[in-house]
Amino acid sequence: MKARIYILGYYAVLFLIFGVAGLIAPETIASLVHYDFQSSIAQMEFMATYGGLFIGLGAFMFYCIKSNVQLGLVCVLLTMGAMLLARTVGFFSFGQANTIQYIYLAGELFTVLLVGFILLKTNSHVQQA
Repeated sequence: MKARIYILGYYAVLFLIFGVAGLIAPETIASLVHYDFQSSIAQMEFMATYGGLFIGLGAFMFYCIKSNVQLGLVCVLLTMGAMLLARTVGFFSFGQANTIQYIYLAGELFTVLLVGFILLKTNSHVQQA
């Protein structure tokens, strides 16, 4: 049971770190993925998505540590799974990626497998009880 809390806590911290970085240093984060801001509105949108959305998801995961770990893990699975799916579609649509994209892809795949396994294991224990 503690492992589930630690895993959820890890992803909550990870999302908060990415979110804060996207909020306070959007140019740095954007440069990692070769994203060029064409206007201040584009930069604001980037800050809202990579900053606000990620901070919100991280905060929700922290909330779930106290209230519902299962729901928090489902949040991690769905969020990272959707990112994996979108990145894979993008890869096949555009046919190229850089090192950062491969690192993100590997992390998302690992997360989906890890959290999916944990959730399946938990559901099988609940059904047996």
